[in-house]
Amino acid sequence: MEANGLGPQGFPELKNDTFLRAAWGEETDYTPVWCMRQAGRYLPEFRETRAAQDFFSTCRSPEACCELTLQPLRRFPLDAAIIFSDILVVPQWTLMTYMVEGGGSSTMAQAKRWLYQRPQASHQLLRILTDALVPYLVGQVAAGAQALQLFESHAGHLGPQLFNKFALPYIRDVAKRVKARLREAGLAPVPMIIFAKDGHFALEELSQAGYEVVGLDWTVAPKKARECVGKTVTLQGNLDPCALYASEEEIGQLVKQMLDDFGPQRYIANLGHGLYPDMDPEHVGAFVDAVHKHSRLLRQN
Repeated sequence: MEANGLGPQGFPELKNDTFLRAAWGEETDYTPVWCMRQAGRYLPEFRETRAAQDFFSTCRSPEACCELTLQPLRRFPLDAAIIFSDILVVPQWTLMTYMVEGGGSSTMAQAKRWLYQRPQASHQLLRILTDALVPYLVGQVAAGAQALQLFESHAGHLGPQLFNKFALPYIRDVAKRVKARLREAGLAPVPMIIFAKDGHFALEELSQAGYEVVGLDWTVAPKKARECVGKTVTLQGNLDPCALYASEEEIGQLVKQMLDDFGPQRYIANLGHGLYPDMDPEHVGAFVDAVHKHSRLLRQN
């Protein structure tokens, strides 16, 4: 946030800082909401824009990225915009699992085989990726990003032992080094979010890993998550993405229950994972509107 120190020059004054205040643990008038993959294929305008060029050409075009970033904000009163890119474009197809597997996998068996059979090489690769990731994230902040989210998309494939050995140390290192580099560069601190899918077994460790926000998938009960992490971090999540296939009325009921369970403060509403390409934009709008409506009512009681 601009008020916390130096920031990129030439940006207009921020009109809605509710998401940032919630991330920092400050009180908000309502619960902020955004959706993972909100700039995605469920929007007809996204598909039209993307049809003009291949994916990585799009990622390298500031004009195309800006257009895709703004498309969902033109439709919905979201409280955060995702700067469009792949999860990481250095290297292409994100990080270690895809480098080893060569593509998607339901088991990640080849990547896990590396961890068991080549632990030293695995650590070496993870250090190389961390060394590339830190300046990449700092560069995003220097270019105007006001929050950062780090994904560990395959925590559930690792389980507690492998996660603690091969994921958690690098998750901690990224947060520590990014914060230090921002200070060295004279840049304002930004809230950092860690989202480890299916990592419910490591919530306590993640809450102590140096991040202001811990994201939850839909398999975690909000009240149990809060008991586990305490009140020192903000929680984010965790509606089942498939709930958006329900009627708009039922979406409203599910959102109300979710807000009741998480409580009115130190919380950012989101899905437990990303939007799917066949989802109805109207139902996304119903989700966003329900969060704003019910969270305001919750604060009045």
